[in-house]
Amino acid sequence: MDKTKYKNTHRDNHYDRLELAVPKGMKQMIKSMATDKGMSVNSYLIDLIRKDQEGMFDTMQIAEKNREKISGITGNMHDGYDVIFNDGYQCHCRTKKDVRSAIISYLTEDYKNLTEDT
Repeated sequence: MDKTKYKNTHRDNHYDRLELAVPKGMKQMIKSMATDKGMSVNSYLIDLIRKDQEGMFDTMQIAEKNREKISGITGNMHDGYDVIFNDGYQCHCRTKKDVRSAIISYLTEDYKNLTEDT
C-alpha cells in the first residue's frame, strides 16, 4: 500500500470529517484566534469543545479518572443526556444522577471484562 493510500485509510478509520459554515468574515477571525494561540484551526476548535465538555463534566461531578474514557456528553435536563464513550458505546439518561450511575456502571462492567480477558 502506498503512503497516500495508507494515510487516507488511517484518516477514514480514525476520524470523522465535519463541514463548518460560518458567516462571512468569521473564518479569518477563527484562523487569527487559532494562530494567536499557536494552534491549527482544527486543534483550536477541538480544544474549545473539550473545554466545554469539561464544564459539563464538572457540573455533573464526573470523576477525573472516568473523564478520559468519555468522548462526550450532550443534552439538557428537559430531553435527557446522551453519554458517548471512547469505544463508541452510547447511553441515554434522564438526569445528571443517572448519567453518573451509568458511567460508573458501564466502566465497572468494562473493567471486569478487561480483567476476565487476561
